[in-house]
Amino acid sequence: PSSTSTSSTSTSVSHQQPQLARRRQALQSVFGFAAALVPAANALDMDAFVNAELANDTKNCDPKRDPKCAPVLTKDQALCKYGQSGDARGEACKRVKAAGGSLPTSKPQGKSLGGAYAM
Repeated sequence: PSSTSTSSTSTSVSHQQPQLARRRQALQSVFGFAAALVPAANALDMDAFVNAELANDTKNCDPKRDPKCAPVLTKDQALCKYGQSGDARGEACKRVKAAGGSLPTSKPQGKSLGGAYAM
């Protein structure tokens, strides 16, 4: 009796193997067909959308409503405002002033902590 049950079990297992293989092939063909229907250009479209939104936000920037809105500076304005002290910065500030722009002002730095902190 035990050999009969083993042989019937092995027969049913060997019968299930082709059936499982057919199921796998059917699922692979369905998923392969579904993947072919979805265009790969969606990722590129999403990148284009994000870049367009960022460009639109920077173009329509309103410093009164958005404190993080930074005005676009020319090279001379940027060099005059953020550049390292020297002849190039001095020349850039002269050109900005001649064009009617405002020069950066020095802000008070606050009190020195002094004592052990000054070392």
